[in-house]
Amino acid sequence: MRLARVISGLLVMLAFFSLEDQRPAAAQGVPAAKQSVPGGGVTVAVTYLKDRADAPAFEVVLDTHSANLDGYRFEEIVRLRDGKGGEAAPAAVESAKGSGHHREATVRFAWPDPKPGSVELVVKGVAGVPERVFRWPAQ
Repeated sequence: MRLARVISGLLVMLAFFSLEDQRPAAAQGVPAAKQSVPGGGVTVAVTYLKDRADAPAFEVVLDTHSANLDGYRFEEIVRLRDGKGGEAAPAAVESAKGSGHHREATVRFAWPDPKPGSVELVVKGVAGVPERVFRWPAQ
């Protein structure tokens, strides 16, 4: 009986921490420059970089221990949402590197007109997860 209570308590704690870890930093309060969302055995980490020449830029990292990530093209899986239901593909993908279990690139976008009050970057279709959403206030 005591062992069952201990196991039950451990499962509750595990469930709590698993849910906590899956929420991006923006969902936990103050948005951090770097946010990550695990799912399907792949963690996607995104860092909102400073705007350069009125263009938002992000470092996007795909990381796993079990899958081959070579088939994912940043041009196809990363989008910027404008707050009105529209999405934009990256204007540029720079410094793409890595293979196998680790891939990363810097993606740049043009600001939609008018410039939104917040930034929403979406990474779509990685490891069976339809989309992972990352949010920050516009800089």
